[in-house]
Amino acid sequence: MRLLELFIALLFQLIIPGKTLSQAIINTETLLKEIDSTVFFSSNAEGDIKSGNINLLQFNSSILGGFKKKNHLVRGFVNYEFLSEEKRTISSDMSGQFRYNLFVGNHSFYTFFQLQNTLSLQLNKRLVSGLGFRQALIKKDSSKNYFDIGYGVFYENEVYQETNNSLLDIENIRISLASFSQFKLGKKCRIMTVTYFQLNSQNMNDFRVFVEPRFYYDLKKFSFYLKGMYRYHNTPYIDIQNYDSDFLVGFEYKL
Repeated sequence: MRLLELFIALLFQLIIPGKTLSQAIINTETLLKEIDSTVFFSSNAEGDIKSGNINLLQFNSSILGGFKKKNHLVRGFVNYEFLSEEKRTISSDMSGQFRYNLFVGNHSFYTFFQLQNTLSLQLNKRLVSGLGFRQALIKKDSSKNYFDIGYGVFYENEVYQETNNSLLDIENIRISLASFSQFKLGKKCRIMTVTYFQLNSQNMNDFRVFVEPRFYYDLKKFSFYLKGMYRYHNTPYIDIQNYDSDFLVGFEYKL
């Protein structure tokens, strides 16, 4: 990528952080964290078209919604991302999830259904459905400091484009262990970390790891953050890299 194109891509990430959902494991914790009120709905769409010396087409859209009644919480999202550079499609990815939580004190039982595709991973379809339990180990200061552990099991069906004329269809039952934490580091700083470990129940050598720490600097209505992401699959099913990493700088604005 030429220097100017790299600058444009970086600037787009700075202005619209957190829209890229191209990894097989989606960080739904950060995406759905704000949906905890009685009724919540949000939608957005952004696009960028450039022609001439640079031919670039980028489009993102998402819909988030949810509601809470007593100890029941229902949330969901749909997201679409398209990126074409020099008339070559780099991503045309869609993802969506429906999640239900039943709270028992500070803990909760959950079930979810998720569907996605990821062109960059040659993943035509990923269907995931499962359930589990989320245990609050630390929760204080109005949830500004917390540490939760999630235990679950889910069914996974993935269809890869192995070659131009061949599809690879894989079904697994995976055991999931996850952690979610946020801790204040002084009055304006905090760190939020999400980790996932997903193990194939029939093959101990087939596991996936996802780690995403975010360091926030909070002002009155603005928050600046540094985000890192690392995703690792011990045994990729097709000829692709077994890891992806990402680093970005972003900001959030709250009314």
